[in-house]
Amino acid sequence: MAISAQTALPQNFVRRGGSGFTIFTFGGQPIAFCQQVAHTTPRPVGQGASAIQPMDEPYPIEIITPAAAGMGQIVLNLFELFGSGSVSKVWDRLGASLGGSTAVPFGSAGSSGTPFTGGPGGTSQLLALGSDGPLTGAVDIVDIFIKQASQDPTKLQIVQYIRPPANPSSAPGTRPKPYYIVYVGCVITDAVDGEQIDVGTLEVIKQITVAYRYQLRDGVASSAFAYRDGAL
Repeated sequence: MAISAQTALPQNFVRRGGSGFTIFTFGGQPIAFCQQVAHTTPRPVGQGASAIQPMDEPYPIEIITPAAAGMGQIVLNLFELFGSGSVSKVWDRLGASLGGSTAVPFGSAGSSGTPFTGGPGGTSQLLALGSDGPLTGAVDIVDIFIKQASQDPTKLQIVQYIRPPANPSSAPGTRPKPYYIVYVGCVITDAVDGEQIDVGTLEVIKQITVAYRYQLRDGVASSAFAYRDGAL
């Protein structure tokens, strides 16, 4: 059904991606120079839904589903940058602070459970890493596995922030509160570091695959945990 112009709906209600409206962080720091994020949500375990249909019934009498799901997956396509006198790998900057504490894109990241605050920060220092990330200096995928095995899980955690645009009818300088999704138990499972250079596009893009256990929605976990841990 088409929505008429007279229908009372909020301004800018269709979500858009990128451009500061959707932000992904790794270990509390923005994932910079990311070309694409592909998120695959967890799927039900086993075969999923199962129909219960006795031989004497023309249709199923019940459809049962599992109350469990497998892991989710996030694939990051990242632009490779020139190094500063050393080899540059896309995983070097994952979780690394960019520039100074105030010169980061999209404002201050805050903690993993706190939405972004402040307005857009300066980007003049984006190329300079302020401090090493948990994977800085890893040589290859095996080195990544070894480094992440000794890290605090929060250093590898991915958080997605959605920042709705300001409503034209609202007071100047105000915008709706951001909401966020925390991906818990993130582990890098693959890093495609090969070379395929196209003279037509020139950019060099590398791919990082991250698996995660489950999601938190605005810091709230699934009711599955309360059901599992409830008293008998």
